[in-house]
Amino acid sequence: MRQQCNKVRVGLLLLFAVLAAFTAAQQGPVKCPSEDVKPTGSAYRIGLAAHSKKNSCELYLYISVDPSRFVREDMLALAERLNHDFCYENQLIVILLDDYYAARHPLRNTKAYWDAERGTYYLDRKTGRQFIKFSTSRDKPKDEVEIDLSFKAK
Repeated sequence: MRQQCNKVRVGLLLLFAVLAAFTAAQQGPVKCPSEDVKPTGSAYRIGLAAHSKKNSCELYLYISVDPSRFVREDMLALAERLNHDFCYENQLIVILLDDYYAARHPLRNTKAYWDAERGTYYLDRKTGRQFIKFSTSRDKPKDEVEIDLSFKAK
């Protein structure tokens, strides 16, 4: 089972790398104005960003967050901020990591990437589906905490 999950992850990483290569010439994601978002606990750094070429044109982000911020309150603030910062995006898929280098180079540094990966944030404005999954520490599953935010999607 674990080998199958690792194969799927490696396949997804390769897919994201190909997507990033094809979209390198495209304009990066456009952030929305940050007016009413609380900065406490929701700071992040974008390591890698790419739009898919499919009709849905999802935005994939690899971001790093301070390891001490992987707690419920800060992750809710992060979800709110990402929802607001990327208000022009219809679909947003964010891979949460606790190390900027791993977020910047997910394929070059496989061991560091797997160690640093801590969760996922997903937003689909068309369906209203929104959730965040994360682990409170590196040694716990990446879906240790799951929060469904679908009713708050804008």
